[in-house]
Amino acid sequence: MKSVLWKARHGLLVVLSLGAVSQSGPTVHRITDSLLPPFVYWKDCIQPYLMAKAVLNGVTPYAPLPQLAQRWLRESNPADHPTPYPPFVALIGLPLAGMPYENAALVWLVGESLCLLASLLLLLRFMGRSWNPFSVAALFALFLLWSPVVEELRQGQFTSGLLLLLLGAWLAMRSHRPTLGGSLLGCSIAVKLMGWPILLYLLFRKKWRSARAAIAVIAVVHLLAALVLGPSALANYYLEVGSLNARLWRPAQGNYSSWAWGIRLFEGAGFGIDLLPWHKEPLLASFATPAFPALVFGAGFLCALRARTFDTAFGILLGVSLLVSPIFWNFYLLLALIPGAIVARRLQALGFSAPATGFALLSWLLMSISPGFYEQFAMSFATPSEPEAPPAIPFLPGLVLLTPVAGLGCVLWLLWRTDRDQPSGVDGPPPSAHSQGLL
Repeated sequence: MKSVLWKARHGLLVVLSLGAVSQSGPTVHRITDSLLPPFVYWKDCIQPYLMAKAVLNGVTPYAPLPQLAQRWLRESNPADHPTPYPPFVALIGLPLAGMPYENAALVWLVGESLCLLASLLLLLRFMGRSWNPFSVAALFALFLLWSPVVEELRQGQFTSGLLLLLLGAWLAMRSHRPTLGGSLLGCSIAVKLMGWPILLYLLFRKKWRSARAAIAVIAVVHLLAALVLGPSALANYYLEVGSLNARLWRPAQGNYSSWAWGIRLFEGAGFGIDLLPWHKEPLLASFATPAFPALVFGAGFLCALRARTFDTAFGILLGVSLLVSPIFWNFYLLLALIPGAIVARRLQALGFSAPATGFALLSWLLMSISPGFYEQFAMSFATPSEPEAPPAIPFLPGLVLLTPVAGLGCVLWLLWRTDRDQPSGVDGPPPSAHSQGLL
């Protein structure tokens, strides 16, 4: 039965693709409308562009965004804070700084789409199946309808590039190319500090070649940034700007980070809405704020050390990277594709047993539903408030906003649960690129 279903996959893709096309209108409009005023000036890709403009004109790249926008854009940016990105991001923006920002936003969108396509090809290669161009195109069309992908493209973010870097790092290290894998991991850490627990794991496990390569890339990138931006810009970011933005966005209702859980429990959170705490006690919030990330990191790192396979350790620590990041938006869930792909390949090798496969699909569904749906559901429990005051949502209904975190946790649990169950060879080197006809 399984082989019949697998042979029918092309027909299934046709049906799913036709359904996707019929539902794609609003999604496509959301993405293309993000290139039009005023939203185009709210996209996150405005930040590397403005940082690069500042560097070229001898201005600090960490001035408040509205000040930078007033100098080089037709409209101001509403975010009244410095950019939250590390110094190397200014260098990424340099190739775009010579064109009008509206054109740069389009180029950025095309670059994001190419990164997503390349990531999809790598994931298909990892799954070890042969796919023709039509199947790849159909899957990519479906991929573009996934909620984190839509938010990524609409916001003009970095996660598509980080996904490609981390995919490359993982596949390179598991196929015995430690220097390449470590270098790609170092790039991810340098761009957005994503993946640093993996570097600690490599050091702990004495994977010296990968660790040295990652550290060397991080060092070279920061040296280059210091030469171009000046040492003061690096000090400004790591001593002031980074922590400022972390504190600013910690109470946001869309921030899934474990750094925000203590605030939700004991202080209350929300921008434009009032997420009521379980118990109002600011002193407890101050203790719980660093305690939750410490617990998540400790538990995740211990599981990674006890894992039988490198795939399990990498996937768990990538999930830990997301959860302990000071800011964790919905589109960061793109990176959950890596542990998700490992789980899918193992379930495939185990014959897609009904309980585990159903649990995996449910976990993925929890991460796929639009965050706007969860917010509307929570808003239905809002209590009456004072005139002109934000609607107040009780603590338990407010937890619905963290449902995608539960989905991610379930995927990581499945990854751990299947670590010792999969047949031998499933976590071996990926199949040949030439044999799969993908690269």
